[in-house]
Amino acid sequence: MSTYENDRTNRTTDVNELQKILFLAENLKSYDEKTLTIPIAPGKWSVREIVGHLYYWDSYLMESMIPHMAQDAVLPPFPNPAVYNRAAIASLEGRRATRLIEEFINARKLLMEQLATLDDQMTFNIRGSEKSFTTKEIVDMFTKHDNHHQEQIETFLSSK
Repeated sequence: MSTYENDRTNRTTDVNELQKILFLAENLKSYDEKTLTIPIAPGKWSVREIVGHLYYWDSYLMESMIPHMAQDAVLPPFPNPAVYNRAAIASLEGRRATRLIEEFINARKLLMEQLATLDDQMTFNIRGSEKSFTTKEIVDMFTKHDNHHQEQIETFLSSK
Protein backbone atom coordinates (compact mmCIF):
# COMPACT_ATOMS: atom_id res chain seq x y z
CA MET A 1 0.00 0.00 0.00
CA SER A 2 1.38 3.42 -0.93
CA THR A 3 1.93 6.25 1.53
CA TYR A 4 -0.91 8.06 -0.22
CA GLU A 5 -3.33 5.23 0.57
CA ASN A 6 -2.15 4.99 4.20
CA ASP A 7 -2.45 8.75 4.80
CA ARG A 8 -5.67 9.30 2.92
CA THR A 9 -8.29 11.01 5.07
CA ASN A 10 -10.83 11.72 2.33
CA ARG A 11 -9.63 15.27 1.68
CA THR A 12 -11.47 17.10 -1.04
CA THR A 13 -10.08 19.87 -3.18
CA ASP A 14 -10.75 23.44 -2.06
CA VAL A 15 -11.98 25.26 -5.14
CA ASN A 16 -12.92 28.57 -3.49
CA GLU A 17 -10.07 30.42 -5.19
CA LEU A 18 -11.48 29.42 -8.57
CA GLN A 19 -14.74 31.10 -7.61
CA LYS A 20 -13.22 34.59 -7.33
CA ILE A 21 -13.33 35.20 -11.07
CA LEU A 22 -17.07 34.48 -11.07
CA PHE A 23 -17.71 37.73 -9.19
CA LEU A 24 -15.89 39.60 -11.95
CA ALA A 25 -17.77 37.66 -14.64
CA GLU A 26 -21.13 38.54 -13.07
CA ASN A 27 -20.05 42.20 -13.01
CA LEU A 28 -19.08 42.07 -16.70
CA LYS A 29 -22.74 41.55 -17.61
CA SER A 30 -23.36 45.22 -16.79
CA TYR A 31 -21.01 46.41 -19.56
CA ASP A 32 -22.08 47.01 -23.13
CA GLU A 33 -20.91 44.80 -26.00
CA LYS A 34 -18.68 47.54 -27.41
CA THR A 35 -16.68 47.89 -24.17
CA LEU A 36 -16.26 44.13 -23.91
CA THR A 37 -14.94 43.80 -27.46
CA ILE A 38 -12.32 46.58 -27.40
CA PRO A 39 -8.75 45.24 -27.01
CA ILE A 40 -7.55 45.95 -23.47
CA ALA A 41 -4.32 47.38 -24.96
CA PRO A 42 -2.77 47.53 -28.43
CA GLY A 43 -2.06 43.98 -29.60
CA LYS A 44 -3.94 42.43 -26.66
CA TRP A 45 -7.22 40.56 -26.43
CA SER A 46 -10.55 42.13 -25.55
CA VAL A 47 -12.43 41.26 -22.35
CA ARG A 48 -14.65 38.99 -24.48
CA GLU A 49 -11.60 37.17 -25.81
CA ILE A 50 -10.09 36.81 -22.34
CA VAL A 51 -13.33 35.30 -21.03
CA GLY A 52 -13.42 32.99 -24.06
CA HIS A 53 -9.84 31.96 -23.40
CA LEU A 54 -10.68 31.10 -19.77
CA TYR A 55 -13.79 29.23 -20.89
CA TYR A 56 -11.79 27.22 -23.42
CA TRP A 57 -9.21 26.17 -20.80
CA ASP A 58 -11.95 25.25 -18.30
CA SER A 59 -13.49 23.07 -21.00
CA TYR A 60 -10.13 21.41 -21.65
CA LEU A 61 -9.76 20.54 -17.97
CA MET A 62 -13.27 19.10 -17.78
CA GLU A 63 -13.08 17.14 -21.03
CA SER A 64 -9.46 16.01 -21.21
CA MET A 65 -7.95 16.06 -17.74
CA ILE A 66 -10.46 15.52 -14.94
CA PRO A 67 -11.92 12.28 -16.37
CA HIS A 68 -8.40 10.77 -16.16
CA MET A 69 -7.40 12.12 -12.75
CA ALA A 70 -6.65 9.20 -10.47
CA GLN A 71 -3.81 8.29 -8.15
CA ASP A 72 -0.64 7.60 -10.18
CA ALA A 73 -2.46 8.11 -13.50
CA VAL A 74 -0.77 9.57 -16.57
CA LEU A 75 -2.92 12.37 -17.96
CA PRO A 76 -2.88 13.72 -21.51
CA PRO A 77 -0.35 16.49 -22.11
CA PHE A 78 -1.36 20.12 -22.00
CA PRO A 79 -1.80 21.38 -25.54
CA ASN A 80 0.63 23.87 -27.04
CA PRO A 81 -0.61 27.13 -25.46
CA ALA A 82 -0.09 29.31 -28.55
CA VAL A 83 -1.98 26.90 -30.81
CA TYR A 84 -4.69 26.24 -28.24
CA ASN A 85 -5.20 29.94 -27.54
CA ARG A 86 -5.56 30.68 -31.27
CA ALA A 87 -8.20 27.97 -31.49
CA ALA A 88 -9.95 29.44 -28.43
CA ILE A 89 -10.14 32.88 -30.02
CA ALA A 90 -11.27 31.46 -33.39
CA SER A 91 -14.10 29.59 -31.61
CA LEU A 92 -15.57 32.90 -30.46
CA GLU A 93 -16.54 34.00 -33.96
CA GLY A 94 -20.09 35.32 -33.97
CA ARG A 95 -20.64 34.88 -30.24
CA ARG A 96 -21.83 37.87 -28.23
CA ALA A 97 -19.86 38.75 -25.10
CA THR A 98 -22.89 38.50 -22.81
CA ARG A 99 -23.68 34.96 -24.01
CA LEU A 100 -20.06 33.93 -23.67
CA ILE A 101 -19.93 35.30 -20.12
CA GLU A 102 -22.96 33.18 -19.20
CA GLU A 103 -21.38 30.10 -20.77
CA PHE A 104 -18.15 30.76 -18.87
CA ILE A 105 -19.99 31.16 -15.55
CA ASN A 106 -21.87 27.89 -16.07
CA ALA A 107 -18.72 26.04 -17.15
CA ARG A 108 -16.69 27.38 -14.22
CA LYS A 109 -19.34 26.26 -11.74
CA LEU A 110 -19.32 22.79 -13.28
CA LEU A 111 -15.50 22.71 -13.23
CA MET A 112 -15.54 23.62 -9.54
CA GLU A 113 -18.07 20.87 -8.79
CA GLN A 114 -15.95 18.29 -10.59
CA LEU A 115 -12.68 19.34 -8.95
CA ALA A 116 -14.26 19.52 -5.47
CA THR A 117 -14.95 15.78 -5.57
CA LEU A 118 -11.26 14.94 -6.02
CA ASP A 119 -8.74 14.39 -3.25
CA ASP A 120 -6.46 17.43 -3.15
CA GLN A 121 -3.35 15.32 -2.50
CA MET A 122 -3.93 12.75 -5.23
CA THR A 123 -0.82 12.64 -7.41
CA PHE A 124 -0.63 12.03 -11.14
CA ASN A 125 1.63 12.80 -14.04
CA ILE A 126 0.93 14.84 -17.12
CA ARG A 127 2.44 13.33 -20.25
CA GLY A 128 5.42 15.41 -21.36
CA SER A 129 6.22 16.64 -17.85
CA GLU A 130 8.86 15.24 -15.52
CA LYS A 131 6.94 16.51 -12.49
CA SER A 132 4.14 14.82 -10.57
CA PHE A 133 1.14 17.01 -9.83
CA THR A 134 -1.56 17.03 -7.17
CA THR A 135 -5.11 18.16 -7.75
CA LYS A 136 -4.38 21.12 -5.46
CA GLU A 137 -1.44 22.14 -7.64
CA ILE A 138 -3.63 22.13 -10.75
CA VAL A 139 -6.20 24.32 -8.96
CA ASP A 140 -3.41 26.65 -7.80
CA MET A 141 -1.98 26.86 -11.33
CA PHE A 142 -5.34 27.80 -12.84
CA THR A 143 -6.10 30.21 -9.98
CA LYS A 144 -2.86 32.05 -10.74
CA HIS A 145 -3.88 32.12 -14.42
CA ASP A 146 -7.31 33.55 -13.43
CA ASN A 147 -5.68 36.20 -11.24
CA HIS A 148 -3.45 37.35 -14.11
CA HIS A 149 -6.40 37.81 -16.45
CA GLN A 150 -8.66 39.30 -13.77
CA GLU A 151 -6.04 41.96 -13.07
CA GLN A 152 -5.85 42.76 -16.80
CA ILE A 153 -9.62 43.11 -17.07
CA GLU A 154 -9.97 45.19 -13.90
CA THR A 155 -7.18 47.54 -15.01
CA PHE A 156 -8.81 48.00 -18.41
CA LEU A 157 -12.31 48.57 -17.00
CA SER A 158 -11.07 51.05 -14.39
CA SER A 159 -10.04 53.32 -17.29
CA LYS A 160 -13.55 53.24 -18.80
